[in-house]
Amino acid sequence: MTGACFCKAIKYEVLAESMMQGLCYCADCQTVGGSAYWASYAISPEHFRLTSGELKKYTSRSAAGRAVERHFCGDCGTQIKVQSNDVSVASVNAMTFDDPAHFRPQYTHFAQSAPHWCDVHPKLSPFQPPGE
Repeated sequence: MTGACFCKAIKYEVLAESMMQGLCYCADCQTVGGSAYWASYAISPEHFRLTSGELKKYTSRSAAGRAVERHFCGDCGTQIKVQSNDVSVASVNAMTFDDPAHFRPQYTHFAQSAPHWCDVHPKLSPFQPPGE
């Protein structure tokens, strides 16, 4: 599976099927993405391969205190992936896939943080990772 940022300076491949796919409604994802949620296609970090360009990185702390790396295009600002080495997960922005039909969300994360104007899909299961 392949994807790219808005300006196409960053291109990548996902080398394995997702461990889980979902919508994250946490405040950080809302702020960084400018939307109600982040479309997460979760994989092991080694299953993400950059094929063009160079990602910029910003590191912050999650509410659980884990280091969270956000990787984005330095030209157009598109966030490509979020990664926490503490839990060995890379969350690829499913809306950057060349074919977004590969994204089939199954769960919600932090749905209680969804904006009041946003309907959380009732068929998606709530997900709460260990330690949060």
